[in-house]
Amino acid sequence: MHRKIRQLFFPVLIFALAITTLCSLAIVGVNRYYQAEINQEYASLLGVVASQAPTVEMSKLIQSLRYPSTETQQTGMKILRDYGYRPQDSVSEPTQDYLKTTLLVVAGGLTTFAVVTVLYFWWLDYCRQRQIRQLVDYLEELNSQTHDLKLAENREGEFSLLTNQLYKLIITQRTVAHTNQEDRQKLETALADISHQLRTPLTSLQITVDNLVADPAMPISQRQEFLNSTSRQLEQMSSLVTTLLHLTKFDNHSIKLASQRLAVGELLNTVIQNLAVLAELNDLELILQGDLRAEVRLDARWQTEALTNIIKNCLEHSPRGEKIIITVKDCPLFLKIIIEDHGEGIAPSDLRHIFERFYSIKSSRHAGVGIGLAFAKAIIEAENGQIAVQSTPGKGTKFSITYFK
Repeated sequence: MHRKIRQLFFPVLIFALAITTLCSLAIVGVNRYYQAEINQEYASLLGVVASQAPTVEMSKLIQSLRYPSTETQQTGMKILRDYGYRPQDSVSEPTQDYLKTTLLVVAGGLTTFAVVTVLYFWWLDYCRQRQIRQLVDYLEELNSQTHDLKLAENREGEFSLLTNQLYKLIITQRTVAHTNQEDRQKLETALADISHQLRTPLTSLQITVDNLVADPAMPISQRQEFLNSTSRQLEQMSSLVTTLLHLTKFDNHSIKLASQRLAVGELLNTVIQNLAVLAELNDLELILQGDLRAEVRLDARWQTEALTNIIKNCLEHSPRGEKIIITVKDCPLFLKIIIEDHGEGIAPSDLRHIFERFYSIKSSRHAGVGIGLAFAKAIIEAENGQIAVQSTPGKGTKFSITYFK
């Protein structure tokens, strides 16, 4: 509203000044013209009186003309009526010219004002139409993937503000559409991955169930073996689906991490307790050392999941009787957890792929589905952390996890 008032203020002010100046000049000019004509009439009258009545005292006559009395005016009007003139009639032609000139000046001034006003609003409408056409062309450019804010053409005005807002809106919508497209692709990839990983165990389960149904007289020991295999496969499938769903949520940033200050020693002790049975079955020892009292802000639940997957990977690829050493290093800028085993190691050709989803090392004695390390990496990076790996075939592997403070 204030912007419109400012836009109309200057044109109205200019028009008002122009009309005031024009009327003032007209009034001054007409007044001077009128005075000249009246003085000529007075001069003609005085000349007639001087020639016809030389005894009349001119000073008194001029005084009467300048300051006529009511009685003198009434006498003069009576003489005009006697000669057929009404009060509205003009005896002098110059007086009639004065009236015509006055009317012409006023009409000319009003006509000029009207013409200027019409031209101004026509020009204003033309400018707005041109701006609208430019805005339409600009929107077509944006729709044709031309990302240009045109800062050099920005001016103060409603259309510039509208142009900038439309640019922001279209770019925002395009970004949202692009993000939605990426989310759909990620979902399709996740579904394809789940389908691929579940196809093999489902086929195996189907074969096992078919054997159980087809052979009612199957020995109890063999039937129990089939049932145990079915149970393990169902457990693996459940774990795989859960991990994939969680990984997809991390991809879409739909999981909100509840970071809190906690002692890293307590976090690692929880992880070791989760893996105690697996370590005992494989005759492996988990050793915890370093700055265990150090504190860091993390989501305890998800970091426990990530560290469990990493240490479990070390347990599965270490020979019996070995040790898994977990070292904590603390400094003002970051906290680092180093997990080192002395197992079979990883070949250089496989090392750069171990954090890729569903990548499994074919030469390994424990070939998994290749999702645990990818999931751990996603969790750690969600906490502004980093994970790196070093490995020497036949000597062991070292994972370095860094949480920045």
